[in-house]
Amino acid sequence: GDSDEAALLEALQAALRERQVYTQEGLTVGALARQLNVRDYRLRRLINQQLGFRNFNQFLNRYRIAEACRRLRLKDNEDYPIVRLAFDLGYQSLAPFNLAFKQLCGMTPTEYRRKQKSISSENAD
Repeated sequence: GDSDEAALLEALQAALRERQVYTQEGLTVGALARQLNVRDYRLRRLINQQLGFRNFNQFLNRYRIAEACRRLRLKDNEDYPIVRLAFDLGYQSLAPFNLAFKQLCGMTPTEYRRKQKSISSENAD
């Protein structure tokens, strides 16, 4: 019922927030469902119907790219290689990371970092 859905949503949000499960390489809906002790179809239904994502990949990318943006804004990450960031966030190569980043942010991670740098140097004056 509804309370089951609410409990599952809460468990999912905790897994995302506290354990950052979206950074696991090759994470599938099945693997995440097992970690949350629910059946695949229930997790899939929650992600599609409750949260409004087209599919698991879209859902995963949203969290991974939000975290990428957060990390790219950090001062001490200015020289951190983009490819390492992609691997840290669970991508198996740079291309899908760049593609997802561009779809969600309208620019590449490198352009985003450059833009953040110019914003912070303007604010420093």
